[in-house]
Amino acid sequence: MTSGVENSNNLVDEFREKVKLMQEWKPGSAPSNRDRLELYAYHKVAVSGDAPASLPSSATAAERAKYQAWMSKSGKSQEDSMKLYVREADRQLRIYGNAMAPIRHDGSSAMTPDNSNSRTPQTTPNNGSNNTNNVLPSSVSTPRGIAAIPLLCAAVAESRKAYLRRLNQTTSETAWWKRQESLCAPPTSFAALPESLLLQIARFIEDLILKTSSDTSGRNLLASFCWPLQKCILVWWMVIILYITTIRSSLNICGIVVWGSRRTGMSLNREWAEIIPLVAQSVQVMCEPHQPLTSRLVGLILLPFTTLISVVNRYIKNGTLASSSTMLVLSTTWWYWFLAVPFLMWCLMCTAFSVGFCFVLIEFSGV
Repeated sequence: MTSGVENSNNLVDEFREKVKLMQEWKPGSAPSNRDRLELYAYHKVAVSGDAPASLPSSATAAERAKYQAWMSKSGKSQEDSMKLYVREADRQLRIYGNAMAPIRHDGSSAMTPDNSNSRTPQTTPNNGSNNTNNVLPSSVSTPRGIAAIPLLCAAVAESRKAYLRRLNQTTSETAWWKRQESLCAPPTSFAALPESLLLQIARFIEDLILKTSSDTSGRNLLASFCWPLQKCILVWWMVIILYITTIRSSLNICGIVVWGSRRTGMSLNREWAEIIPLVAQSVQVMCEPHQPLTSRLVGLILLPFTTLISVVNRYIKNGTLASSSTMLVLSTTWWYWFLAVPFLMWCLMCTAFSVGFCFVLIEFSGV
């Protein structure tokens, strides 16, 4: 009991310190409005609880955007909101970095910007360590898709009541999936095809819900059925991001090992010491205890990859030999990654259909 109180107090202290840090933060590049609203929403739920049922008609466009962000996070507990705020703040600090401090009179900088190309010992992952508390590489080295994994995990955690409430206040023009785009490649490129197909399916489902009926009860029945599918589509998206990032980095590593860094113009240190550990750490993020069950199940399916990276880094110190060994193991276990994992994901999707019918009955009975 005492340890639980201490953990709660530690979380509150960490949350307050992070809020103060973010208020004083001067980013190296301007955060997107979406990222700003994410922090705002988590903070509001942590401090003020769920969003009110309605917004005054005189509210401005900015106020409505803040309200929609706040409403999207409603239903989360205060503790979860504080944890998610801290995690999102850390992600943005890593992605956007710090602005260059003024130059001192002695000609030295007051601080080294986080988004510089320089590398310090802290930015290089420890051999064999997959601790998610490790300092990750700077924004120059962090792929956009990998950086979005914590946000997608937070989206999976959306409760059914919050999902229904959000859809009832959403129009076809402001639909969430309509604003999403591929994260691993330009939307028109071939590499973006898996993401684009998944996004099209998600947009179709969301649009079907929004256009089904103007009657709230009818819309809620369909939305309750689609709520588990929403979670499955989000974890499918995370799996696609992890696969595309790993395959791209693996091809780069193979090219570097065969042709060398000078001919390929790529760095083995970036691919092996930064990108691959980021993928492994993202899988661990999905497995953390506070994550929703769907994310944790998919994280457990992909956990052998994290274990492989940890074992190789622990026993093989040479980067070329370690990366070559990993590529060999991945190629010989292709059946697991391209047959077993998709099969398990489809089983999860079929389970979502079954669970969806259960939630339709729950909504119909008014429970």
